[in-house]
Amino acid sequence: MTVRVEAPTATAFARGPFLAGSVVILEEEEAHHLRVRRIGEGEAIRLVDGKGGVATARLSIDRQVLAARVVATALVASSPRTELLVGSGDRDRFLMLVEKATELGATKIVPLVTERSAAVSSRFQAMHVDKALRRAREALKQCGGAWAPGVVAPVALAEALRAPVHGVVRLLAHTEGGPLPRIREGDPVQWAVGPEGGFSAPEVAAVRAAGFVPVSLGRATLRFDTAAVACLALSAAARLRGDDDT
Repeated sequence: MTVRVEAPTATAFARGPFLAGSVVILEEEEAHHLRVRRIGEGEAIRLVDGKGGVATARLSIDRQVLAARVVATALVASSPRTELLVGSGDRDRFLMLVEKATELGATKIVPLVTERSAAVSSRFQAMHVDKALRRAREALKQCGGAWAPGVVAPVALAEALRAPVHGVVRLLAHTEGGPLPRIREGDPVQWAVGPEGGFSAPEVAAVRAAGFVPVSLGRATLRFDTAAVACLALSAAARLRGDDDT
């Protein structure tokens, strides 16, 4: 016998893994979201855990506790590795960047401490990581995705460049760069984006020495958050085209 479940009316974030028949107690932040949406007892909702786990569940309300009984589950394959190394600029702009990067399939976001970002008093710092992760979860619910990017505490540019890589297409957003090189659908990609004012000349040299290929984003001078979004959109579009050598 097949049980029919209507389309979910809302999405909530919950800790996985999800098992059919199990009951998931929703955290207060998610419960509040559903109350605001006026989702009622017995309605179908979508659960995501940010790690590929997706479930359809029915909402259950017991006094002030909201729970969801899992009806069906699925595991969504992860997106190709897409990392963003970006100057740790203004906190609010950085948080907006995290939202847009989530929508565009970023798998990891690494804030960089650079010569021109270190003196920015309003810059994104380690204390803001939890807020960034919450923003990523909210964006994930809105865009219908299944994977949330990792967001780490700011690291020095030199440290980020020392991280081992193998087979990764490394790209540098730069005004004097060339066109985007070919990217196959499954190619791992790592973008480097400077802060407001860009990387300094020695930093650009270090990034290029680490194997990053300069890519132009057009004639206009972009803020760091706009540039980061443009980078992710470029590589996402290239993957959709299935650029390869065949």
